[in-house]
Amino acid sequence: MIQLFHVTKKYGPGAPALSDVSLALEKGEFAFLTGPSGAGKTTLLRLIFRYEVPTSGQVIVNNENVATMRHRRIPHLRRQIGVVFQDFKLLPRKTVFENVAYATKVVGLAPREQRARTYQMLEMLGLNHRLHNYPEQVSGGEQQRVAIARALVNRPLILLADEPTGNLDPELSREIMGLFKDINSHGTTVLIATHDRDLIQRMARRVIALEHGALMPAGAS
Repeated sequence: MIQLFHVTKKYGPGAPALSDVSLALEKGEFAFLTGPSGAGKTTLLRLIFRYEVPTSGQVIVNNENVATMRHRRIPHLRRQIGVVFQDFKLLPRKTVFENVAYATKVVGLAPREQRARTYQMLEMLGLNHRLHNYPEQVSGGEQQRVAIARALVNRPLILLADEPTGNLDPELSREIMGLFKDINSHGTTVLIATHDRDLIQRMARRVIALEHGALMPAGAS
């Protein structure tokens, strides 16, 4: 599902953000990407959904080399990938419903399908009582669930999450991770970047560790 072959990413003359990284995630796998700040976690996620391209090496997603794909193929790639950011990136002037529905509009779904999918996803995440609220009117945990709903509403094959519990208390963190487990149980490949060791230990899933842009040996995290 996701393969990196000898991937290096440089932004300037200094040390690379990623250095000769090779790894593979199978379809339906759930894994954590960990390492200290500056280790290269966010860069690696950005390469997968083609926000960045590698300086060298190959990034294969669902049998396509995303580094060399033509620009007209990028929207197709991103329809297969849901992304949850640490700072949510919700649109402040749109309601909860509008924030999630916007993702379905961008990919060109018919209006009736937009509404149906949005209602279904918000109900699944326990947000059907928040449809008409704006982001500032709901709690941090609810904002994160809105961000997850938006990432999943187009039924992606892959879910990427960058420090998704970094701003949440332990109880809300457990709730969000429970949602990710449920999502994964339905076949979605999940990759979560986090430095929260307690969270990783509780989940007992595969760990991919980075340090100074390099992949660490298994068990070194």
